[in-house]
Order: sequence, then C-alpha cells, then structure tokens
Amino acid sequence: MQRAKCLGYLLLALCLSCTLPETEIAQPGSPPGTGKGLIEILPSNRERKASPIIGVGYVQTIGRAGQGVGEFRMPLGLAMDERQWIYVADAGNNRVQVIDSTGNFVTEFGSRGWQRGEFDHPTDIALSFQRSYRLYVADTGNDRVQYCNFVDQIFYPISESADSILLDRPEGIGIGRNGEVYVVDTGNHRWIEFNVAGVPVVAHGGFGSGREQLWNPSDLGVDSHGNVYVVDTGNHLIKKYDFSGNPIDAWGGEGGALGQLRDPKCIALDEWNYLYVTDSGNRRVQVFTPDGKSIVEFSTPGLLQPAGIAVSKAGRVFVSDAESSDIKVFQVFRKK
Repeated sequence: MQRAKCLGYLLLALCLSCTLPETEIAQPGSPPGTGKGLIEILPSNRERKASPIIGVGYVQTIGRAGQGVGEFRMPLGLAMDERQWIYVADAGNNRVQVIDSTGNFVTEFGSRGWQRGEFDHPTDIALSFQRSYRLYVADTGNDRVQYCNFVDQIFYPISESADSILLDRPEGIGIGRNGEVYVVDTGNHRWIEFNVAGVPVVAHGGFGSGREQLWNPSDLGVDSHGNVYVVDTGNHLIKKYDFSGNPIDAWGGEGGALGQLRDPKCIALDEWNYLYVTDSGNRRVQVFTPDGKSIVEFSTPGLLQPAGIAVSKAGRVFVSDAESSDIKVFQVFRKK
C-alpha cells in the first residue's frame, strides 16, 4: 500500500513537470522574450551604480517677492511630495506654502502667532510617508516643531509631555527610514532623534568645534542606510554620523574652493544618496558623494542667498533664494 502511494506521488510530479512552463532567470539587460516564462530580476537602487553627473543647468525661476499666493518673503526650507508639489517654509510671511513644480499655488498653512497651527519665522519643512502622511514644520521663533496629518490638518507640537525636551530655535528637520524624526536644535548646538510617537530618544552635540561638537547647526538629512548628515554651519562643515549617532566623518572647511564651504545652510539627498548642499556664503550649491567627495558645483548669476533645497527623482533641483524671495530651478544631467 505504501509503495503504491509513493508511485502515485511520483507519477503526479512527472505530470506536473510536463505541464509547467520552462522558466529562466535573466540577467539585467537581457533582451525580453529570449526564454519561456522569462523572469527578469532587476537590482534595487541600492545595488545599482548611479550614472555620473556630467553637469547641472539653470532652468527657470518661480515665485517672486510679496505676500500674495505664490509669493514669498525669505523662503527657506523646502520639501517635495510624490506629486512633485513643493512645500515652502515662507519664513517672512509666517506660513507654509504649497506650489506645484512650475510655481502654481496649491494651498497654504498657518499665519503669524504662537497658538497651534500658527508660526513665527518657520525655517524648515519635512514630510513623512511612514505609517501616516505627516507634515513637520520647524517653528523656529516659537522654539518648537509642529506637525499635522493630512486628514484633519490639525497641528500639534512634537513631544508635548511634561518631561519634554526643551528646544531653542530649531531650524532643521529630517525623517529617518522608519519614520523617526530628527530635529536640529540650533540654539543648543545639537541634534535630537525623536521616535514616531514624538518621544525624544537621544541627543548629540554641544557647542564647539570638536569631533562631537557643533556650532549653530542648521539642517540635516538621513540616507537609506540610516546615516545622518548634519550641516554644521558655524564650523563650515558637513558631519556624518552612523545610524547609532556615532560621528564617522566630516568634510568642508571655510573657503571657496571646490569641496570647501562657507556658511552652508541646508541639505537634500537624491535617490542615489548624493548630497546637495546650499553653500550660502559662496552663493552656490555643491553635490557630494556620501563619503564627502565634491563632484560638481552649480549656480546662476541671480542666486544671491541659497537656503532650502529639494531634489526630484527626475533630477530637478529646487533652491530657495532667501534674499531674492524666489525659487531657482536647475536640472541635473547624468551620463547615459
């Protein structure tokens, strides 16, 4: 009986093998249709090597100085969502404006004040797509960070508990791989990690020019590996920390040569983890590799005080000009 049962399973397997289509694993780049049931396995972005940047060109300027819709007074931090809408910390108008990639007005949040949903000189924006879609605003003049979700659009201060950590002129915000919120606590010369519930986890820094110290930091970014890059404005440096907050690298130094910085302000990362830094004192933007090599710089004669920066997946770079009260748009060109 047992032998007959085994024979039956064997015959069934043979029949199935005859009816199943032949399958091949194709290498990336293989032409389609070269095998039956062809399965093409594509590498992820982390495994693919980025095409070299061969240049960056100026495209246009969007917005202008003013208080109306689509107008700005000292625009600072920028963020971009999946629709290519741009969120602008319109600091001089004490609001957040949302525009599309061509500069058309979409909506706005806030007005001058200290209550929830009101701002005093907001300097940075961050969007979180983890678990819930949230907008974070560095409400610098009110010494706090506020956030809202896009369902009720009601703002709340981050970390409202009685034992909440006190902020002093926070200027920068970044979002981690799992929705963690990183805040640059500028007046206290440090950066702080909050969990998704808004509870402070750890703080790093302290005033000075040493390896683990900062001087008026203004922004930070987090890459796909969890490394944190802090814009150490007073020391004219970019400082790199691992996912545990340990300092592992620093580069820049005051100057105007390629790779040097003068009063850097903001940072943005593209999908390849290249770092775009607004080198404000030199009136330019520099692009660095994750290990600190400067590979290109770009500007335009009208770029007077580059501040915030955002990079689209298509290689469009949006740079807020705090002095001209507009946004300059550039295009990255890569070798094919």
